Amino acid sequence: MEEAVAQGKNALVHMKLVPLSFEPFQGTVNTSVAVVTNMKSLTTTWGPFLQKFRLFTKLVDGITHVSGQTDEFSAVSDS
Repeated sequence: MEEAVAQGKNALVHMKLVPLSFEPFQGTVNTSVAVVTNMKSLTTTWGPFLQKFRLFTKLVDGITHVSGQTDEFSAVSDS
């Protein structure tokens, strides 16, 4: 048992935790995490406003559609 523990400690000492070639990937991962965090913040900030704006545009589109129909009826009655 002691020999296995000694071999394990020896192997651990000789291990490299992360090769140097992976360091740029760590920066990329950290940047990606920051972007996702900012996107969640952006959604929290602008989400309610955009939902209200979408309802407003639907309302205006509905009014425009009804207004267009009344223009068609008045054109028919004028002729």
